Amino acid sequence: MQLGQLSQLLIIAISLLVITPTAQAQPQYPHRSADEIKFITIDGKQSEVRIRAWQSKNHFGSVMIIAAADAAGLVDYLRTTITGRGWASISLTPTTGLYRPNYATTPEDVTKAGTNQLPPTSNKSTPKYESSQLLELRNFQQTNVNEALNQLTSTMSLYPGGKVLIVIGDSAGMVTNLLYDKKIPTPDVLVLINPYREFEQLIDPQHQRKSIAKQLGTMAIPILDIQSSDAHPNSIETAPTRLHDNQVKASRYYRQYQMSLDLSHPSGWEEALNQIEGFARTVIGR
Repeated sequence: MQLGQLSQLLIIAISLLVITPTAQAQPQYPHRSADEIKFITIDGKQSEVRIRAWQSKNHFGSVMIIAAADAAGLVDYLRTTITGRGWASISLTPTTGLYRPNYATTPEDVTKAGTNQLPPTSNKSTPKYESSQLLELRNFQQTNVNEALNQLTSTMSLYPGGKVLIVIGDSAGMVTNLLYDKKIPTPDVLVLINPYREFEQLIDPQHQRKSIAKQLGTMAIPILDIQSSDAHPNSIETAPTRLHDNQVKASRYYRQYQMSLDLSHPSGWEEALNQIEGFARTVIGR
């Protein structure tokens, strides 16, 4: 009888060990809802957009977030948490383009979208590519972002108040250029998080754009430039130049914030959000 009871206790203990990690592995944002998912058509294809209305008695305006899929944790935190602070959120992930240059193929073998796309690896120093391919990719991505933002203008108008545009990583480089060329509506506040331009230095010089720093320097938009230590090396390298080229502006129009934490965990995400909200509310006077 005692042996049977002992066996039962062992079974229960093992079951708890199996169940507990599973419970801990639940998504951090279980409140995602299918109602938040909308679709827009870009280049004949549907692209997913997540829209989340105000979850607060305060209605300060709307926040548009544009970032690649590798920033999903930060984006999900920002778009869900900021609605409780009085901002509606709209987020989208730019298309990855026609192909991605990689370190394992010749230019003739560069794969097309959806077929064995490989990210660059750090153990190779020189990618095999053609400038024309990189230029085609850049233009394709930028055209799609341009179209998406213009389509979503009417959606942002559903949430009156300040218009904040948050762009992260390489997406920040694309959007900065669109703003510089006046191809998209100008937001009330522009927030860049770890901005850079991927492969820009590998495009023929006559087709290269002005640097992010110089383009920002010409803008009269209030800009918050957030930099973290775990950013892409290109972003870290250009941060001093971005600060230098914009330091003549009043603090209302340019502020560079060096994160004390990195952006790989929720504590860093909260630090970034606090800076964004504080800067945005100062600008719109709320």
